[in-house]
Formats: sequence, structure tokens, C-alpha cells
Amino acid sequence: MSKARLSPDGRRQWQQQQARRARMYRRRRVLVALLLLGALALTVFLLPRAWDGVRAALDVDQTLSEVRGDQVPDAQDASPDSEQTPEPAPEASPEPSPEPSPERASEPSWDPDSIHVLVNPQNPLEPEDYAPTDLEVPEVRTTTENQLMLREPAAEALEQLIAAAAEDGQVLAMTSGYRSYDAQVSLYANRHASVGTEATDELVARPGYSEHQTGLAADVISIENPECIQGHCFAETPEGQWVAEHAADHGFVIRYLEGAEQITGYEFEPWHLRYVGEETAQEVSAEGLTLEEYWDQPAAAEYDDAEPALP
Repeated sequence: MSKARLSPDGRRQWQQQQARRARMYRRRRVLVALLLLGALALTVFLLPRAWDGVRAALDVDQTLSEVRGDQVPDAQDASPDSEQTPEPAPEASPEPSPEPSPERASEPSWDPDSIHVLVNPQNPLEPEDYAPTDLEVPEVRTTTENQLMLREPAAEALEQLIAAAAEDGQVLAMTSGYRSYDAQVSLYANRHASVGTEATDELVARPGYSEHQTGLAADVISIENPECIQGHCFAETPEGQWVAEHAADHGFVIRYLEGAEQITGYEFEPWHLRYVGEETAQEVSAEGLTLEEYWDQPAAAEYDDAEPALP
């Protein structure tokens, strides 16, 4: 139907219809626009949260993968060819061995014929009346008219010692050497009668316990300092100092050292020389030891018997 043919009433109706259609079209457009705006707003609001959720899920999955990777080896790692050989347990370090004692030039002997026989209050001579068979008179100056004797090796060594001292201007003399068992009984008994057991034991050996009975011990004195005959002051004389320095060169040691009374059983006797051979004497002197210490023997400060068995 064309507009020309419409009646006025029809035209109004047509116009009203067109107006209604236009209003409906505009409402639809507005509604669509609102829906689009709402969807856009919702997307903007939810998208960050959704991304956070995805990231959290990824982190959890990665953590689980790492845990499974630490605990469960893959097929290649689990194969026998790829198994790692366990490291052997470390062996315990052995305890360090103690330092061996230095080898000595000699060992102690209980044979009275040995030049290394050890005689002290704990080690008597056996037999107690032992007498050497190779005694001789050394050609040295003495302080007595009696013949003083020593065993052959000790006699020769003392001759050399006193001669060497003389070359250095030190005049020494021999005042005592070998003393038999009977002579030791007499010497000890006479002193014992005067001062008793304790004082006698400090300076005189009991019969059977004397180094003089071995024929290897000699007492020397200073001719120039007679006031120090068999006294501690002998150590302070030029002769005594020479003896302390050179005795070992000739195979002798100062047997009873100062400060060693609890080891040897005797007071300091710088004049009492004991022959042990040059090599042993050099070692003993260099280390400043008593024979007990050098030979690793117990201290022998006291006799087993409180009183001597005198005849």
C-alpha cells in the first residue's frame, strides 16, 4: 500500500507503527550495548584472578614434578648400568705407634765379669764374694802406699784419662780402686759402728753391693786441692770440672750424679768413676743420665733389708 492511498487515519496508524518500531530498535541497541559493557566489565574483573589461579596451578605442578624427580628416578637412572657404586666407608686411621726407644750402645748385665754389670742397692753381685781374675795395678799417681788395682780394661782407661788431664794442666791421682768383699765388710762395719745404718748407707755400699768390688770403679782426687778430697767441692775444682767434661772420652761415667740420690741410692760423688766403655759412657754423659735411667732400670734408692747382714 502506498502513502498516497492511505487515509488520514491510516497514515496516523502507519506513522505510529513506524515510531514504535524505531523505539524498539533503539531499546534493543541500548540493551545490546549494556550487555556488551557488562561482559567487558566482567572480563576485566575476572581475568587477573583467573591468571593468578593458572599461575598457582602451574607452581604446584612444578613443585610436585620436582618432588617426584628427587624421589623417583627415571627409567634411565634406575637401570642397572647407571647405578652408582656406593662409596666405601672411610677406614679408621690407625693409632700412631709410639716412638721406639733409641737403640742403646749397651744393655745392663748381671754377670759380674761384664763391664756393663749393674750394681746398686737393688742389684747385689752374685756371688756376693765375687773377685775379678784380671786385676792389675794401673801406672798412675796414688795417695796411698797400698797397691790399688783395677780390672785390665779399666786400668788402661784410667791411665789414659790421668795422662790426658796432665797434658791439660790438671793433676789427678787415684785414691781407691778394687775392694774385695772382706775389705768392704771391714769398711762398712767400722763406719756403721760410728754413725749407724742410715748415715753409713748414704756413703758406703753394703758388702756385696759395692761397685769397687767389680774392679771397674775408681776414685780420683785433685792434688792441687787436697781439701776437696772426696768432697762435693771436688766438682768445683778445675780438676773436677775437667773430669766431668772428659771422663766419657776414656770410657768412664760419674756414677752418682747430683740430684739423683733417689735413683742411685747414694749422695753426689763427683770423684767416683765407673768404667762402662767409651761408647756407652759417651751416650750416658751426653744425655745426663744415671746408669739406671740409661738402661731403663727401676730406681734403687733403698735396700730390701732394713739392716745389713754383717758377719
